[in-house]
Parts: sequence; structure tokens; C-alpha cells
Amino acid sequence: MINNIIPSFLKLWESDDLELEVLNRYFTSHSEIFEEYFKYHCPKTKERLSNAIKQYPAKIEDIRIIAESLPIIIQEVTNEYRNKYNFDVNMKFHLFVGGFGSNAFVEREIIGDIFFAAEKLSPDLNHLRVIAAHEIGHIYHNVMLQNNGMDWTRAEWTDASVSLYREGVATYLSKKIVKDLNESVYYSYNSEGDPWLQYYKENEEKIKKRFLQDYVEGWTDEKEKEWFRLSGGSYFGYNRLGYFLGTALVTYFVQAFGENEALTFWNKHNLKSSVMGWLSK
Repeated sequence: MINNIIPSFLKLWESDDLELEVLNRYFTSHSEIFEEYFKYHCPKTKERLSNAIKQYPAKIEDIRIIAESLPIIIQEVTNEYRNKYNFDVNMKFHLFVGGFGSNAFVEREIIGDIFFAAEKLSPDLNHLRVIAAHEIGHIYHNVMLQNNGMDWTRAEWTDASVSLYREGVATYLSKKIVKDLNESVYYSYNSEGDPWLQYYKENEEKIKKRFLQDYVEGWTDEKEKEWFRLSGGSYFGYNRLGYFLGTALVTYFVQAFGENEALTFWNKHNLKSSVMGWLSK
């Protein structure tokens, strides 16, 4: 099911000058989306939302395109997962306009709702296909683990090894579902990722060492943000470098054990020590 509330944002945008009070009404009338969004993915401050209102005009045409094309793309990508992996579960998607926080995310449930913030997305159809494949990949991965006997009570969702592994799997799957694009698109979901990818390739060992150091010294929310969130990037000048490391880790698992074993690795092996071992190589 697709809950697309982008058109109701566009209606507000067209009807009047969009003021803070009107924007807040949009947020409060869709609590099924914005409770999760503002709790974990975007600080709800007056300053931030006032800045968002200033940024919307430059993005409004992109938002219109996304409002129409993303529901079709979600259907396409869902069909591709069904055809390739025989994956057929009911998923719920929320399409909305937010405050320039996260671009897309999944609830921490086995089959969690999937959220897309249009103001942070590229309107290019292939870019949308990749980010849809990435987010659906998280759900496919969870279901695959569940079907292989995963004990979720043991899952340490906030551990660095789990973030590395899960983002690596989702990126790996997006490459399988949406083939033959420029490599950086699978990480950036736009056409601006080449310098970022190039930096990672040239500095992989240094980046790996720094991640290991952070892991050994103790993982924190700040470190999670540095390595896996758009708001990170203070170490090397590039955010979300953990996605590259995670994909390299999962590619290593696939080469060593095969795809099926790699995607169910978490419930059969000690993920922490395996990741630590790989980072130390």
C-alpha cells in the first residue's frame, strides 16, 4: 500500500504562501509519518522548518515529478523483487515532503513501513529506482533472516557491525535489482557521487582503520551519524562512508560463502567478531 501525501503538500503550496503554522498543520495531520520522522530523522526546530520553507521553491518541480513517478517506480521495483527473489509480502510505503532531514528510511520492524522524503530525492527515474530497491532490500533481508530462524531478541540494532552489514546488504541488493548504472548512484542516489566514491577508493584502508578505531573505542549515536547519516562527514569531509565499507564487507561474504549464506550470515555466525576480523585485515 502506498500512502502518498505529496499531493496534499503541493495543494498547500499552491493555495497560499506556505507559512510555518500551515506547514505544522500538514505535519500534525499526518502523524503516522511525522512522529517517526521527527523523532529519529529530522530535528523539529523552528529554525530548521523556516529554512525548509526557503528551500522548497528550488525543489518544487522535482517534488511534482516525484509525486507522480515514485509510486509507479515502487510498483516496478516490488515486481522485480518478486520475479528475481520470489519475494511477495505486503509492504506499506509513505511518500511525503519533510524538513530536509533523511531522504528515505525503514522502521525497525521485520516488515517495517518504508518512508521517502521527496524534497531530498533526485527526480531522475533511475535514481529513484535505486533508492526504492535499497529500502525494499532492507525488508527482503529481514524476511530472509526471519525465514532462516533469526532470533530477533539477540539483534543489537545499534551495534556498528549491524549497521555496516545491513546497509551493505541493501546496497548489494539494489545493484542486483537495478543493473548497469554508474557505480556511485548506488550510494548517492543522485548524479553527484563520483568524487565521493573516488575518495573512498583512494583512501579505503585509512577509512577502514578509522571505522575500526571508532568501533573498538565504543559505538555512540554520534559515530552512527558520522558513518551512516547524511548529517555526518566530519572525519573525511564525506558523509555515509559506512555504506561503502558495508558493501565491501557483504561482497566479501558473498565471495567467501555464496549469496544465500551472506544474506543470512547474521543469524548463523557471530557478526561482531566476523566484522572485526574483516576490518582488521
